[in-house]
Parts: sequence; C-alpha cells; structure tokens
Amino acid sequence: MGAVNYDAADIDQARTTIGAEAGKFGSVADEVPTSVDAGMFGTLGNSSALAQAASALCAALHGEYAAAENLVGSIERTLDDTVSSTGAADTDNQQSIQALQA
Repeated sequence: MGAVNYDAADIDQARTTIGAEAGKFGSVADEVPTSVDAGMFGTLGNSSALAQAASALCAALHGEYAAAENLVGSIERTLDDTVSSTGAADTDNQQSIQALQA
C-alpha cells in the first residue's frame, strides 16, 4: 500500500467552513413559526384544519433542520477528529523513526 498524502490545513479549512454552515440550519429553523393560528386564514370554514396542517408542516421543518444541523455538526467533528488523530499518528511515527535511528 502506497503512502497517503493529505494536507491537514486543507482538511482544517474544510472543517471550519462546514462548521460555519451548521449553525445556518438552526437559524433557518428559528424563522419558521412553531404553530399557525387559524385566524391567519380568516373565517374560512376549514381555517382550523388548514392551520393544523400548516403547524404540522412547521413541526416537520423544525425536525428536518435540526437533523441537518446535527449531521453537518457531526461532519465537522469527524474532520476535527481526523486531523487530530492523523497528526498524533504522524508525531508517533516520527518519534519511532528517530528512536530507531538513534
């Protein structure tokens, strides 16, 4: 198996960029109302049913945006773990080589 080349700075930049995006999903969800009042639809006979459907849609949106925020956050954490563990492995390998050469 050949050598694996990676650029820790590029991976860290990707992590930073992805991390900044995670919060945006939560911000979008914050703009979605938690419930819809039937009065919003005036005096329509089905105002209550329409409000319930809209409220269900809003709840679903909140759930989906929360899931997206969690997923993107986990990608950021995975990239951070990758950079940390790879850096630690590189340090260990360098120390092992130096010890063998001594």
